[in-house]
Amino acid sequence: MASLALFVAIKAMPEDPIALKFGKHPDPQLIVQERERLGLDRPWLSQYLSFNKQFVSGDWGESLLTGRASLEDVGLFFPATIELGLLALAVGCFAGASIALYARISETRVSKTIALSLGNVGLTVPIFWIGLLLLVLGALWLGWFPAGGRFDLMLVPPKAITGLLLLDSLIAGDAASFSAALRHLVLPSCCLAVFPAASVSSVLYARLGEPSIEALYVSLKARGYGNARIVFSHLLRVASAPVITVIGTTFGALLGGAFLTETVFSWPGIGRYLVSAIIERDVFIARNVLMMLILLVFVVAFLSDILAQWMDPFESEKEEET
Repeated sequence: MASLALFVAIKAMPEDPIALKFGKHPDPQLIVQERERLGLDRPWLSQYLSFNKQFVSGDWGESLLTGRASLEDVGLFFPATIELGLLALAVGCFAGASIALYARISETRVSKTIALSLGNVGLTVPIFWIGLLLLVLGALWLGWFPAGGRFDLMLVPPKAITGLLLLDSLIAGDAASFSAALRHLVLPSCCLAVFPAASVSSVLYARLGEPSIEALYVSLKARGYGNARIVFSHLLRVASAPVITVIGTTFGALLGGAFLTETVFSWPGIGRYLVSAIIERDVFIARNVLMMLILLVFVVAFLSDILAQWMDPFESEKEEET
């Protein structure tokens, strides 16, 4: 259903992508020949079946704008989004979990207010507004971080091995490149980390407030266990299942936030590239990249559900009882 809805949406675009490719006054005969070559003159059902077959086989066609193979363009831009998304997810999960754990253990009004406020702010404030605020504060006022881009133009980037600049810099042992890549990542990753931090904090805070987990904490505390041992050896394992689920289910929202974040910070990722492809009616890039992202969201959500069931000790006890 997702592939059909995507195909219909792409076909419903008002402008002819082939006519746009050849400029304002294209040759009608040339347009007809190009449509025949690309198979865009065939019935919709035939085009839809061909689209699914080509997507599965990896034959994604060529970009109407760049003339390069679609997979080649994905290979150029997708690593930047992966690097930004993974760092933002790590920062967001760490910040959200730390705030929720501290709020439950300390039992102070300030910590509870911070935990609840983070959830409200992260889930309601538009991510592009947060990005603009960070851009003004960190780049324009303080001048600590670059205003955009992925790397310093005055430096030679490390050899592309993984496509992730931080990792490639470490492999090459280039401290200057690592520092430059990290400075460019700070603002966009912090902006994108707000949503997962809010989600993790809200879910974990509510989970730790359940009577069974509160009883576990009290009993372990009565045995003389320290807070560090209780948190890392017991509470995180018991309370991690819903957190893993929410990370998987919000992965799609994280990608959507990456589109806006990449636009605000001029980050050369797949989101910014996809937006440009849709605006320019580059149909092969738009439908194949969107289909790839949809499948990626489904796979991550499915794997997170399996991992959450395996990590949930209460679910394991129910299965043993049955």
